[in-house]
Amino acid sequence: MYPSDLSIVPFQLSNFNLLLATDTTQADSSVVLAGVLLSAITIYFAAKLGGELCAALDFPSVLGELIAGVIVGVSVLHLLVFPEGGVEASDSLLMQFLQITSNLNPENAAATFHLQSEIISLLAEVGVIVLLFEIGLESNLKELMDVGPQALTVAIVWEIAP
Repeated sequence: MYPSDLSIVPFQLSNFNLLLATDTTQADSSVVLAGVLLSAITIYFAAKLGGELCAALDFPSVLGELIAGVIVGVSVLHLLVFPEGGVEASDSLLMQFLQITSNLNPENAAATFHLQSEIISLLAEVGVIVLLFEIGLESNLKELMDVGPQALTVAIVWEIAP
């Protein structure tokens, strides 16, 4: 059995099922790449805009980035949605844009949507790992030791109170 004979090749990466479509009639790789890049650009600009707006209003920029994520996601504008939430390719405005510009039929759009969503989810998990690593690099052990007793008190109260 050769990879060209397979329609889907599943493998597991720490409880994360990634489905690699190898049948080019279902999901065109150039359209998938365009969708991933369009999604990444949308996420980046929304996060930067939200962060800058909140920083200008003297709020933490992370708050603006989180609000921007809610706005571009399934909650408000439906720019970027994922199939895990029970939505389909036609519910995403970015997928509708890709479908119109690349003349995808609905079956190919659904396959492209699922593959694009898997890639974005994988990139998000890698991003979280990089973010936690960067936070660890920026942490100062002396400052952590100074707030240690306060943090211990908060942790104990947090466990006992509920």
